[in-house]
Order: sequence, then C-alpha cells, then structure tokens
Amino acid sequence: MHRASNRLIRTFLGYRRHSAADPSSTSWAACTRNQLLQQAGVSGVSAPSPSQLSQIVRLEELLRKTREEVVDIWLGYHEDAKGGRVGSVLTSQEYGTFVERAKESPMFVLPLAKPAGYETLLIQCQMPYVLITGLEEFKRHGAAAPPYLTLTHYPELRDSHGVVLVRGDIIHDKGMNLEEARTAMELTRAFYCSPEDYPQVHTFNHKPAEFNFGALLRKLNIVV
Repeated sequence: MHRASNRLIRTFLGYRRHSAADPSSTSWAACTRNQLLQQAGVSGVSAPSPSQLSQIVRLEELLRKTREEVVDIWLGYHEDAKGGRVGSVLTSQEYGTFVERAKESPMFVLPLAKPAGYETLLIQCQMPYVLITGLEEFKRHGAAAPPYLTLTHYPELRDSHGVVLVRGDIIHDKGMNLEEARTAMELTRAFYCSPEDYPQVHTFNHKPAEFNFGALLRKLNIVV
C-alpha cells in the first residue's frame, strides 16, 4: 500500500484542528503529489480476504447465474451482521474508473460521522485493494497502524456479467462497526467514481495547498 509520511500526516492533523475552528480555511500542506509519493512506501498487501473469488464462492455455478442473481447472492451473503464484513457491487464502468483514479490519486482523507463528532479516515489504494485506517492511528503508529477496514475487489465476473464484486473486512472492530464500515465503503466508492466528488480526491493528491477539509465536512453534513 502507499503509505503517507508521518510528517505530512502531522501537517494535515494540524490543519484539521485549525479548520475545526474555521472550516472555511483552505490552508493545507503546500506539497506536491511527487513530494507526497516520494515519502510514501509501496509494499505487498496482506489482505484478510481471499485473493480469488473462487476461494469464496463456487465460481462455475455463479457464472451460470444472471447478473441480477449474482448481485442478489453476493449482497445476501454479506447481510449477516455477525460476519464482520460488508459487500457491494460495482459496474464494470465504475470499476474501470476506480482503478484509473486510484492510480492517479492513491490517497484520500475521509471524515466519518461518529456519535460525538467525527473521525478522519486515511484511505490508501492499491487496486484491487483499498486499506482504510484512522488518521490518528496512523499518526501514532505509522506504517504499523492497524487497519480498520480492507476492501477487496473481485473482477472475475466483469467480462461475463459486467459487475465487480467488493468485499470489506472489518479488521479493528473497536475502530469501526458494521454500519460505519458500510458507510466508509460506499463513500470511498462515491468519491472515486462520481464525477461530482472525485475533484476533491484529485485536489488532495495534486494540489494539496488548495484542499479544503472544511468544505468536505460540509458536503458530508458533519457539524464541527
């Protein structure tokens, strides 16, 4: 996964504290995407989810189902509240967009509403995997920060059915419950796939001095 440096994260945390008092502020780390990635590492991904769809389902049987049946089966499989995982489905076009944009803009910060305010999540993409952890956890532990949630994308049915199946595994249940995991998964999808939302991700990666965290809070209806 791409790992943002502690120094840059600390800079963002300083900005975040400032913008809580003044959400309209656009001040942020005046660094370029190259500076960000120069200080990020790339390592192998050790995901809790199986790496292949055939390790989860009987793929030969699933291939005989219609697209609608595949979606129903996959989402139904992930409805168990005790399973510690969530599921979603992307269209082939959405996945293609996600992959392209994740390569272009591999990191993002996402505020997640909590009963007492919000917590900022750090999203790191290395498709087909997405790692989501708490920004404060990253500040304390760096690359060793425990992930809250991992997303694994399975493109095996993309050509035949036009869908890509997504599985999210909750790794740190004290950091994120099932409903929060579902929200984080869908917001990640929205910000990377939606033409209306992606500009904020792009700005964060390529023009961080112009990134407005206060505007992001307002967009998500989070009051500080």
